[in-house]
Amino acid sequence: MVTSDLLLGALLGCCAVVVVGGVAVALTVQVRAKRTALQAQEIAEKAARDAVQDKATAVEQAQAARSQAHANWQWYEAGQAEGARLVERLQAVADIEARGYTGVDVPGLLHPYFAGTPLDKHHQAAEDLLREAVEITRAGVGSAARAGVRGVTDEAQMFLTRLQLKIDEELREFPQASVYHQSLVDIDHLATQALHSVQRLRLLAGSWPGIQRADCTFREIIESARGRIGPYNRVEYTYLPEVGETWVEGRVVEPITVALAELMANATSYSDDLVSVYVQQMQAGCRIVVEDTGLGMNPFQLAEAERLLSQRTALDAAALKDERKLGFALIGRLAHDYGFRVDVSAPSTSGGVKAVCLIPLALICQGPREQARPEPAGEGRPEP
Repeated sequence: MVTSDLLLGALLGCCAVVVVGGVAVALTVQVRAKRTALQAQEIAEKAARDAVQDKATAVEQAQAARSQAHANWQWYEAGQAEGARLVERLQAVADIEARGYTGVDVPGLLHPYFAGTPLDKHHQAAEDLLREAVEITRAGVGSAARAGVRGVTDEAQMFLTRLQLKIDEELREFPQASVYHQSLVDIDHLATQALHSVQRLRLLAGSWPGIQRADCTFREIIESARGRIGPYNRVEYTYLPEVGETWVEGRVVEPITVALAELMANATSYSDDLVSVYVQQMQAGCRIVVEDTGLGMNPFQLAEAERLLSQRTALDAAALKDERKLGFALIGRLAHDYGFRVDVSAPSTSGGVKAVCLIPLALICQGPREQARPEPAGEGRPEP
C-alpha cells in the first residue's frame, strides 16, 4: 500500500508540475502574443497616421501644383497679350515714322508689372530697331531720289535756258509792234516760269541755282523775280533810286531772286489786289518788303512758316506730295546757304502777310563806278 501511495503521489506531483509548467508556458505565450498584438497595433496606427500625413502632404502638393500651373497660365496669357500689344506698338511707330501720320500715340505695356523686365526692354529695342530701319531706308531712298531729281532738273534747266536764248534771238529780229513779237514775249514768260519751277526743285534736292550772275542792283533783282511768276502785272514795285540802284554781290543775286519770286508768287496767290514791293535801307543792310492784302496767316500757319524759314530743309523727294507748297522750305534753304534772312512775322497794316527779306551789308557791294540810273521799269516785258 505504501508503495502504491507513493507511486500515486509521485504521479500526482508530476502531473501538477506538468500542469503548472503548461500554465506558465501558456501565460508566457499569451503575454508575448498580447505584446506582439500591441506592437502590431502601434505599427498599424503609425502607418495610418503616416498615411494621413502623406495624404495631406499630397493634397498640399497638388494644390501648390495647381496654383503654380494657374499662375504659369496667367503669365503665358499675359506674355501673349504683350506680344499682340507689341504688334500694335510697332504699327503706331510705322504710322509715325514711315507714313508720317500726326496725332498717333505709341501704346505702352498692357501689364505694368512687366515694366523694367527683360520683356519690356526687348519690346523697346524692337521699337528702336524699327525707327532706325525706317530712318536708314528713308535716307537711302531719299538720297537716290534727290540724285535722280538733280539729274532730271539739270537737263531740263539746260534745255529751257537754250529755249530762252533762242527766244531772245527771235525777239531781236522782230519789231516790238508786231504780233509775233508779243507772242514771243508771252512764250518767253512761260519758259521763265517753267525754268523757275525746275530750279526750285533742283535747289530743294541739294543742288545750286544753276546760274551764276554778275553784280546786280535791287531794281534788277526785283524785276527779274517779278518776271518769274504768272500774275507779274499785279506786283507793284515802288522804285526809289537811292536804294533801287544799290548793288548786290553777284554770288547771291540768283538765290535772292529765287526767294523773292517765291514770296511774290505766294502773295499773289492769296490776294487778288496789287502786291506792294519796296526796298528800304537799314543800318545793318537793306530789306526788301513784299506785302499783300490777303487774309494773312493764323498762328499755326505762321509758326510753320517761321519753322521752315529758319532751317535748311532738304527735299524728301521720295515722299513729295505737292511741290507747289515748298516755297518757304526753299527760301529757308537759300537763306541758310547764302547768308540772308526772310521773316514773315512783322505785322501788316493791310491785314495780309508782310514778308521781309533782310540783305546784310556783307552782301552789298559798290558795283561799277560809272552806272547810269535807268528810269523805273514800265509795264512791258518783265526781265527774266
